[in-house]
Amino acid sequence: MKMARRLGLFVALAFLTTACGTKAEPEVPASQEQEQADVQTDPEGGKAAEPKAQAEGNAPGSGAGNGGEQDPDTPVSSDGQGGGGAPAPGKSPSAGGDRVSPPNPGTGGGGIPEPAPVPAAPEAKKDGSIRLAVTHHFGSSRPFDQQVFFANGQSLLDVMHEHLEIETAYGGTFVNGINGTTSGYTDKSIFTRKKRDWFFYQNGSVGSVGADSVAVRNGDDIWWDFHDWSGDGSNGTPAVIGSYPHPFTTGYNGATPGTVIYYGGAHGEDANRLAQGLQAQGAANVRTAPYDDGRVANAATNVIVLGTWNEVGSQPAVAQLFSGLPRTGLYASYADGSFHALTHNAKQGSAAGKGLIAATGQGSGDTTPVWLVLGATEEALDSAVNVMVSQPGKLRGKVGAVLNGQDLLGVPVAP
Repeated sequence: MKMARRLGLFVALAFLTTACGTKAEPEVPASQEQEQADVQTDPEGGKAAEPKAQAEGNAPGSGAGNGGEQDPDTPVSSDGQGGGGAPAPGKSPSAGGDRVSPPNPGTGGGGIPEPAPVPAAPEAKKDGSIRLAVTHHFGSSRPFDQQVFFANGQSLLDVMHEHLEIETAYGGTFVNGINGTTSGYTDKSIFTRKKRDWFFYQNGSVGSVGADSVAVRNGDDIWWDFHDWSGDGSNGTPAVIGSYPHPFTTGYNGATPGTVIYYGGAHGEDANRLAQGLQAQGAANVRTAPYDDGRVANAATNVIVLGTWNEVGSQPAVAQLFSGLPRTGLYASYADGSFHALTHNAKQGSAAGKGLIAATGQGSGDTTPVWLVLGATEEALDSAVNVMVSQPGKLRGKVGAVLNGQDLLGVPVAP
């Protein structure tokens, strides 16, 4: 009987407790508690997003993409589900409280840190730079012309491979193609061959060895040109003016033989002005002297012949240069008081002018080329000197130039 009364009292007490709503909270497994905390740390209610890549500018602690670093003491705005400020840094928000954005990485807030930056691969040490140009048909088009850097021990071919698409032949010593333009002669049928190839000029003189054998030097000017050589022999065009102020600053293979300006008539003042201009551009050991035909023909230095045609054109050394066109690479003839532009195979074009700036040499790798700065008139000679002293950029990329007033026409001209 007592047992029945106790059982009835227990049932009544249980019924009363249920009716009053005092149900106990069930214990949540630890794994679920962690998952719940992870969900609540996201501003949008989902799991925390992965950190953005460094490439997007979010370096740890930079605040990039987040409006700058977040002050841990500054309240964080609510997401609209309840009032209240931000929890203390490093603590999870309480269940039912405001959700907050994770602390900004790098501020000590305890959020998900961004990965440490991956160190960039160290670049090869660069010891100097050269000017590297690529042109077609004696400089008439210029798809590439840049200052590029090199490391000691690199050959010209090594440097080219870093900046251009190179195809080689004959065991890798012959540059057969650059950026898709290939030799018209190498590996071609005798029925389809065309004498078109790549030639390079180092500091104004045509190369005498393959690019793999050229050790580049700081400040070198390297110019590759794809052109037809049917009219001037295999290695015609021995020197060019397009690398000016080379070769007077530094010549082929680093040569520095000095320069003598041989002037005709009473043009000593023009010669001195040109000498000063060369020195201002970095040339050393420049001097002037009255024209001496024997010294011009057998010079041990760079030579510049300066004067009017009437003064120097009939001198044996100068006359011989113009009698061998176009093999000498002068691509201009003198007739009827003007210099006439020529094609690569010595055919006369329609263009002419009163002044000429041209260069020639004794074959490949010449370290003492001869330049001609000539005028059909005193005025034209003065203009030619002015270009070299005050407007040297006009000579860039030209084999030679005929001057017509203030205009410079590069030669040879297209057929």
